Parts: sequence; C-alpha cells; structure tokens
Amino acid sequence: MLGGHGKAGTFKHKWTSVLRYGEISKKGFTSPKSLQKTRTINLDELNLLAEPTNGQDQKTTITLDLAALGYDKLLGRGSVQRPYSITIPKCSKSAAKKIQDAGGSIASRD
Repeated sequence: MLGGHGKAGTFKHKWTSVLRYGEISKKGFTSPKSLQKTRTINLDELNLLAEPTNGQDQKTTITLDLAALGYDKLLGRGSVQRPYSITIPKCSKSAAKKIQDAGGSIASRD
C-alpha cells in the first residue's frame, strides 16, 4: 500500500514531508479591520485617571488628552462627578451627553 496519492495522509503518516516542505497552509481572507484593536475607556475609569490633588476644587475643569494616553474611544458606562475637557478621536453619544451635562466638553482629535 502506498497510503494514497498526492497529499493523502499528510496529517498522519506523511508528517515528515509536511515538516520538511511546509505543505500545510491556511486558507481564506482576514479583513484588515479585524486585526485593528480599539482601546476603549469608560467614564467610570476617568475618575481613576484624574485623581484630585489637595488644592483642586470639585468644580474645576480637568483637562485630559486620552488620545495621547493611547485610547481610541470613550464609552458611556458609569457616571461623571466633575467637569472634564476631553480630547479623543471617537466618543459614544451617551458618554458625550453625560460629560456635557456635568459641565464639560469633548473635542475630537483625528
């Protein structure tokens, strides 16, 4: 018995030829968008980034450049206790509404 013709048995008894010549290949198409990772941050995590110092008042506006910190999108989970001035490429509608209701502003950076 010869074990078949062509690539028959490449996952079993002809494994040495696979290792030697690299006959196994992946098929299909991978979209470039699926390879991009979006770093997101929620509103409840903003309080951890901007911890108040002793001299800051609760009403002072805190300026955060989230794009410089490596974040791509701001999401609206959580609540905002103080006004923020945020610069970020993308922002959800709920996050923008919560920040504007607290007296802050959002600037998009591309």
